[in-house]
Amino acid sequence: MRKLVIGVLMFLAPAAVRAADLPKEIRIGVAGVGTGNRPVVGGAYVATAANNGDLENEFKKDGVAVKYVYFAGAGPAVNEALANGQLDFAYQGDLPALVAKAGGLPTKLILAAGRFSAIYIGVPVDSPYRTLEDLKGKRVAVFKGTNLQLAFYNVLTSRGLKDSDFKTINMSTYDGNAALLSKDIDAQVSGNDLVPLVDRGVVRIIYDTQKEVKLTRLTHVLVTEDFEHKYPEIVQRLVNTLLKTAAWESDEANRGKVYQIWVKSGLGLSAWKRDYDAFKIRDRDSPLFDEYYRTHYKRLLKAGRELKLVRKDFDIDRWLDPTYLNRGLKELHLEGVWPEQDAEGKPKVQLTAKTH
Repeated sequence: MRKLVIGVLMFLAPAAVRAADLPKEIRIGVAGVGTGNRPVVGGAYVATAANNGDLENEFKKDGVAVKYVYFAGAGPAVNEALANGQLDFAYQGDLPALVAKAGGLPTKLILAAGRFSAIYIGVPVDSPYRTLEDLKGKRVAVFKGTNLQLAFYNVLTSRGLKDSDFKTINMSTYDGNAALLSKDIDAQVSGNDLVPLVDRGVVRIIYDTQKEVKLTRLTHVLVTEDFEHKYPEIVQRLVNTLLKTAAWESDEANRGKVYQIWVKSGLGLSAWKRDYDAFKIRDRDSPLFDEYYRTHYKRLLKAGRELKLVRKDFDIDRWLDPTYLNRGLKELHLEGVWPEQDAEGKPKVQLTAKTH
């Protein structure tokens, strides 16, 4: 009898260990919402995976739930949830993550998720203002604490302007849209959410950074150090799943399908075409921590310090950890799908591999 009990315990032990090594759920914060506050976004392979249920399908066989939490308060709201232990992963932009890391929040970037993301500056269609310089002394809305603010600061610096040259007002993206329509502000700094207003003939874009890659925005996937320490295998599986989605999305044959997924966010086709048609998707949504991505993050850290939003300097190269990315690329045979880019955002070598 004693031998039988021991045998049963030995049989059950591996299963018990496996169960203990799995979280009950994976909580992913998303720095944004769709139009009308809908819990869905577009742009980048993270949004595509969320729309397709790719992570849910990966982990359902283990009984691990995947929970996406969408924040209308964008990156700053994601930071608050991370600080309160309410999230394990986050998809967000550069400035909020820099602020949080410098403030002591223990996070690690594990995937690049987007680059060359432009800002657009819009005015009412009948506005007399035609250039950024025309807006000096005027009311300009920008969602402060997000990567829009840092990109706007870099634009101003590049043109010899200062934040104090404008009456800058903190407004969320959709509040800014409404204020622009009611002419309570003179201009708004935002993303491709302004394109539908242009299509309606009520807004005019006077400036964008689409061709100025040193002035654009970055996004990423990060993990808390606590979750990564407890569940490194889960982190690797999540990275591998997202890399598969990124590879599918990076195939130009799928561009039309990708756009149709993203329009579920409430932004129409023209908004995504305006933002992405000038690029290969594989270049915009590369997961690589290449020279461009690392160099641009260092530029952004410097700008954040100058703007006195980021408390202190820290080592960007240690924060951007390619361990899971590199392992995933090798395991999935995806090396060569995405071109390495130099500090100027140009391909370092000509690719020969095809996307999967």
